[in-house]
This record gives sequence, C-alpha cells and structure tokens, in this order.
Amino acid sequence: MAYKLTDKEKDAHLMMKELVKKPKNLRAKDFKVGDIILYTYRAKYDQNPYDMSPVVLILGRTRKYTYGINWNWIPRQLRKGLMGMVLSKANIKNIQKGKDIVIPKRLVKRIFRMGLPAFRKYLNNRISPKGVVLPHIYYEKVINLRAENFIGISAEDAWKIAVAKIKANKKGKTKKRK
Repeated sequence: MAYKLTDKEKDAHLMMKELVKKPKNLRAKDFKVGDIILYTYRAKYDQNPYDMSPVVLILGRTRKYTYGINWNWIPRQLRKGLMGMVLSKANIKNIQKGKDIVIPKRLVKRIFRMGLPAFRKYLNNRISPKGVVLPHIYYEKVINLRAENFIGISAEDAWKIAVAKIKANKKGKTKKRK
C-alpha cells in the first residue's frame, strides 16, 4: 500500500518543488547558522544509512565540515517540538524584521545530549555545489516536508537504526565508567 500525503505534506511538497526549480550556487557564506539548506550529498561511507537530499538547519561550519540538524532524520511527531524551539519568540521577531535566525547554544547542547540522529556532520567537499536556501517564512512547512532520499532504507527504519546505535553507545560508555 502506497503512502498517501496529507494536505499539509502536499503543501510543503509543492513549496519545495517550486524552490528547487531555481537552485543557486552555494557558497560558504550561504551556510549561516540558523539557515535551512537543501542540497544533495554523497556520503564517504555508504554502508551506513544516509540521506542523499538533506534538509539541514545549519548549526556551524568549519573549513572541513558543516554541522546541522537534518530534518529528514526526524519523525514528524518530533519535528513540531523541535521547530517550536527554533522558532522562539525572538526568532519570530527576527523573521518579521528580516534579520538572521539565532540558534541558542543551549538548544544545540540539548539536541546533542538527546542524541538525536538528526544531528549530522557533513564533509563540505561532498556537498553539492547547487542547492536551495529556504526562506525563513517557509520554516514551519519543513515540519510536514517529506524530502528524504535514504539509500536502500526508509526514513523510519534509518531513525530506528540510528537510535539503537546511540543507545548502544551510551550503554557502552556507562559500563566503562563502572
């Protein structure tokens, strides 16, 4: 049985379809903290589940890596809460004034401590040169966007595998401390 899109998912899909018609050449300056960028990605090691079409909230960037939250890794029921944290009152005001979105360090630390598989580190040289920087006014639509392109696995199964690995790593660290 095929998955049937909800009206909100259809709306998000149409929004993204329009945006990807006009990709831009991505530059380092496009990867600002708080921006959401859609691009294609070629993983260095493709034995692990990975998403070829990440939709990433940028948390930081170095010469070698881009750090971010890939919304495609997050189940829809968790996306709403996370987007609520991102779109705090301060950021809503920033969007209205045309300013940059601010991602508080406490939010990043909280996400990292939760061990969300969505927290990703991308090799910059494996990110496609073309992509889409999502306008801030469309951020809420990301909650309903189904843009994932996992290789050989569903997004739901990729999430389950990644969560199991995180739990196993935490158990291993706990045993070593004892």
